[in-house]
Amino acid sequence: MAAGGLAGLLPAQTQLEYALLDADTAQEKENLVYQYLKKMDSRERDLTVPELGGDLQWLNTEGPISLHKDLCGKVVVLDFFTYCCINCLHLLPDLHALEHQYSDKDGLVIVGVHSAKFPNEKVLDNIKSAVLRYNIVHPVVNDADATLWHELEVSCWPTLVILGPRGNMLFSLVGEGHREKLFLFTSITLKFYKERGQIKDNSIGIKLYRDSLPPSPLLFPGKVTVDDSGERLVIADTGHHRILVTRKNGQILHTIGGPNSGRRDGAFSEAAFNSPQGIAIKNNVIYVADTENHLIRKIDLESQMVSTVAGIGVQGVDKEGGAKGEEQPISSPWDVVFGSSISGTQEDDVLWIAMAGIHQIWALMLEGGKLPKGSDLKKGVCLRFAGSGNEENRNNAYPHKAGFAQPSGLSLAPEEPWSCLFVADSESSTVRTISLKDGAVKHLVGGERDPLNLFAFGDVDGAGINAKLQHPLGVTWDKKRKLLYVADSYNHKIKVVDPKMKNCATLAGTGEAGNVVGSSFTQSAFNEPGDNTWLLQGQCLTGEIKDVSCQTVIPFQLPVSCVSAEATLAIKACLYYCSKGSSACMMAGVSFSQPLQVTGTDQGSSAQVELMHTFVTN
Repeated sequence: MAAGGLAGLLPAQTQLEYALLDADTAQEKENLVYQYLKKMDSRERDLTVPELGGDLQWLNTEGPISLHKDLCGKVVVLDFFTYCCINCLHLLPDLHALEHQYSDKDGLVIVGVHSAKFPNEKVLDNIKSAVLRYNIVHPVVNDADATLWHELEVSCWPTLVILGPRGNMLFSLVGEGHREKLFLFTSITLKFYKERGQIKDNSIGIKLYRDSLPPSPLLFPGKVTVDDSGERLVIADTGHHRILVTRKNGQILHTIGGPNSGRRDGAFSEAAFNSPQGIAIKNNVIYVADTENHLIRKIDLESQMVSTVAGIGVQGVDKEGGAKGEEQPISSPWDVVFGSSISGTQEDDVLWIAMAGIHQIWALMLEGGKLPKGSDLKKGVCLRFAGSGNEENRNNAYPHKAGFAQPSGLSLAPEEPWSCLFVADSESSTVRTISLKDGAVKHLVGGERDPLNLFAFGDVDGAGINAKLQHPLGVTWDKKRKLLYVADSYNHKIKVVDPKMKNCATLAGTGEAGNVVGSSFTQSAFNEPGDNTWLLQGQCLTGEIKDVSCQTVIPFQLPVSCVSAEATLAIKACLYYCSKGSSACMMAGVSFSQPLQVTGTDQGSSAQVELMHTFVTN
């Protein structure tokens, strides 16, 4: 068993870390790590990792893997992660690069140990989706009860533990940003044990989950938005690394980027994205949060060109900003929305950015202007607006002193009395507001009062702090009804919030993951919804309400050539309404299926079929 868990590594590895700081050359660093391994290998007793339980669920393998049998003779990197964590996502490119350089034939195996934060993340099907979404190609074990996490006394996502060929613990790396050390420690460990003949070159049974699935027209679409006319949808087809522009009936107008990830500006057919998320459209210009490229991209539908307007293509650590967009490093932008500066002469002259990677809200100046509590800014400047950069649920009258925890969704309510930016703050399971007048950050629903408690989640309708959410990823403001819709992602629900009363209620979803369109919102099922702009589809932009007491006529034509004289008319009708005395909007629905008999071939003839149903509302 592991004596003291990771704490047993601490004294020796701390000495190594200090020595590495003083080393000037790569050769000196390699020699220090080699000497460290000689010391660790000569210990009287190994710090060993306990065997994983045989009843655990595995992905990307032909079956369960034994650490001490199947991986004997391998250098193993254990990646303790949870798939919601942005820091864990930042680590994945390092692991991809490492397994690209060293295979199991070389003696290296990476094993993802999924140790869930949220209850929803313990479900195997949801981990399967994450493995697909993030292109994880090494074995992953679902340690739902965090058994190994507790055995080794792991305390942080992500944590890497490097094992020698006997299952002996050698190194640990906590948090992200240790790429150089990861490669240094792994390469020297492989060299050290190969010299001693302890590395085996056998293959382990890898069977990628993705290879068992059929192709899909969409793959984990992250966000969706609609243009001002209501006629065009823009879809971030995240898993296919592309942006789709469609008519509201689904007809594709433009395909931009994909199907493979990349980073390239230019014509639509040449452009490349990497897991794009948030999108905002005005007229014929679309802005994209190109999340894993750490960029903000601009799509011009008229010229059919893609350009970069912010970011340098690598993950940034700067938490202040202030440089011109294309010179300013940024970190995992997750959503974008148009806004207006307080001194600008144009509407929508600011692009607000949910900078999930550094837990802040940023602004990209599309024109010159001024932000609340700020000075005049030139066009193109990209900088922090709110958030200290600490991962917290901290509200404050001063925007730079507030704290967010992986903000992932934005929506604007510019009109009085709201005049605010709504933020879906996923890791604190809250919805927050940022004043467009003075930048003050306030709580709306979810979470709790302790700013350091990021585990106050649940599925509870209620007001303010009594309401509970689970990792919300999207928000959409309904100006007409003065309501905020929330994609309560890990509860598989859409919720509606009355910001005046701070009341939060379930609008749609059963709470179970699924893909079911029911006869009402609450009988429909979602699977980790990340956006909810679709709720605004079909609203009458003029504000008129049609008289539902009048019959609706739906014209249709039978095909000119019919294989059979028998046909079936199938219609789904939905009534969308706000119940009296409630702030929640509801939907009731009915499906008609009417058999028809074709008796003539005259193309000019017509027949009327009357279908009736009475909606009963409480």
